[in-house]
Amino acid sequence: MAAADEAQVKSAGVGEIIVTAQRRGENLQSVPIAVTAMSQDALEARGVRDTRSLEGLVPNLTIPRLGSINRPFLRGVGSDSSSNYDEPSVATYIDGYYIAAKSANQLGFNNLVRIEVLKGPQGTLFGRNATGGVIQLVTKDPTQDFHGDFGVGYGNYQTFTSDSYISSGIAPGLAADLAVQYSDQGKGFGRNLVVGNDINKYRSLSIRNKWVYTGDTTKVSLFVDYEKSRSNGLGYQLAPESRVLYGYPSIDRFDVEMNQTPYQNIRNLLTGLRIEKDLGFARLTSSTFYANYYQHYFTDIVKPPQTPNNSIQLGADTLEKLRQYTQEFQLQGNNTSGIRWQSGVYLFRYVEDSTLVLSGVTVGPDTFVTDTAKTSSIAIYGQMTYEIGPKLNLTGGLRYTYDKNETTNGLTRIPSLAVEIPGPDRETSSRNLTWRLALDYQMAPDVLAYASYNRGAKSGGFSVTSLTAPSYNPEQLDAYEVGLKTQLFDRAVRFNIAGFYYDYQDLQVLAVSSNGTSAQIFNAGKARVYGLDADFEVVPFENLTLAGGFGYLDGKYTSFPGSPSRGPNGKLAFVNVSGNRMTNAPEFSGSVSLTYAIPTRIGDFKVNGTLIHKGLSFATPDNRVNYPSYSVLNASIGWTSSDGRLGIDVWGRNLTDKAYYGQKSANAFGYFQAAAAPRTYGVRVKSKF
Repeated sequence: MAAADEAQVKSAGVGEIIVTAQRRGENLQSVPIAVTAMSQDALEARGVRDTRSLEGLVPNLTIPRLGSINRPFLRGVGSDSSSNYDEPSVATYIDGYYIAAKSANQLGFNNLVRIEVLKGPQGTLFGRNATGGVIQLVTKDPTQDFHGDFGVGYGNYQTFTSDSYISSGIAPGLAADLAVQYSDQGKGFGRNLVVGNDINKYRSLSIRNKWVYTGDTTKVSLFVDYEKSRSNGLGYQLAPESRVLYGYPSIDRFDVEMNQTPYQNIRNLLTGLRIEKDLGFARLTSSTFYANYYQHYFTDIVKPPQTPNNSIQLGADTLEKLRQYTQEFQLQGNNTSGIRWQSGVYLFRYVEDSTLVLSGVTVGPDTFVTDTAKTSSIAIYGQMTYEIGPKLNLTGGLRYTYDKNETTNGLTRIPSLAVEIPGPDRETSSRNLTWRLALDYQMAPDVLAYASYNRGAKSGGFSVTSLTAPSYNPEQLDAYEVGLKTQLFDRAVRFNIAGFYYDYQDLQVLAVSSNGTSAQIFNAGKARVYGLDADFEVVPFENLTLAGGFGYLDGKYTSFPGSPSRGPNGKLAFVNVSGNRMTNAPEFSGSVSLTYAIPTRIGDFKVNGTLIHKGLSFATPDNRVNYPSYSVLNASIGWTSSDGRLGIDVWGRNLTDKAYYGQKSANAFGYFQAAAAPRTYGVRVKSKF
């Protein structure tokens, strides 16, 4: 469903938005799927800098974070694991390429056409682990015209940013572009009270290059994307519930108490080659993708208060190196005789080499856990839409997926062990059949009604940091949805709404082991989810746009008799949480955004204010650890010269400096939390040529 597209603020009504939710370009209002779509202009106006900033703007989307790792949940469906090998349950795509690693899905952007968020299982056309939905980034194609833009900015916390984009023709039919982004936050939000340095500093660089050749019947596109980031924002602090229990004094929400400074280093290299050939009766597409992901991070837990004999209770130093290979062949038929069809074959391989070093008094001698894990997968799929009548369409699709998981672990303790103890070689496989069945009816030229039944599945596997944890099974989600897409009052209003019911089986849940030194994934019985989400855009008169969305969610575990539960002192128990609210599933969420453009003789001014609200949600299945409800206000004011070549923006985020948290958890020492960003503000100057 559509959020506002500020590129259309000067029109007399809402503009058309083209999306690729069904792997082909279609008008958003004719697609029988709940989709939120936003252009780059809309994202910039609302203060969205990366994919994590979508939280709140997209109804029923929640994104807990661990440093630079996003763990998206859509309508209560997601994955809590921070391991890159455990793929997310909400899949991220760039230009149709699947990104498997969580450390690569917090993406900044300056070359976007739009972002699409597809809600509900996308088990046929996207398939791979899209149980909760899909977040898809669509970037610009280079053109023959030489053009570009450049921007620099500065904000509080000594934050410097720059971005540039250039596109040009190289030869007849061949064009290329280059997009570069750099960000450096030189001052942290808080302090490490033990060693006395700043915490939550961040630096990143991304370089994206795309080449496109267009012939009479052939199109070839090649892209290379390199991303590098370093932060020291992995620090957790003991939450108030546990501090009171232990009698420890309170500290500022951004401060931490660690004997060593935490860090997170990420490097990603992604490359994709797509060849499209028009065969007349259909279009054949080959998509080849390779990615190399690198992540190295360290954090420790110090038991406060600080005394001469304080020591690291548990330090975790993790190094992950992953490689992803995918190959997809797709055949997409032309729309003839009232039939639209597409089919394909998808091959996937994912390899991880990781080392986890555990240190501190909790584990005694330093413990090295090494792991090599491999996932191999093949899928075949097909989907067809048949025009039953002039206004009535029936869509059916099937996808068969075979997954094989292999892992080899080892353990070494220094100095008590001189040689590695090999873990068992483990292997598991799964076969999943997912589908889509949908009926849509064009009730009026600008009113579409639809109903759908979708099955999604996420493959099983192993908890790679544990030598003894058993394998976990695939999770399965049956989703029933009805929706209405409307454009009213001569297209001055766009209002889309969907209601849904989920039957969730064998959902995969993350739990900390009894000694608190490792996390394991296991299957947790059953859950049910129902709710609704809606998006709206209103253009009451020229240059004024009111847009937003809201979501209601009721997600509960219907059968979860043995959930690990920890009190404020970290003591472990196993309890029946059947009937409890699901994690990361706030009952209410929503946003409203007002954009007003003011044309003048000296250029155009644009003012935007966005209010985001997120209701109470829970971080653990026992509902002991929660995220309180909060509201955040963002705003910006910008000026663009009459010729569109120069501009300046002044922006602010979380203007009321609301205290809220990006991550909460429970482990062997109690409850821990990491605060979300405070009030930030700055200025950006930009130019186009």
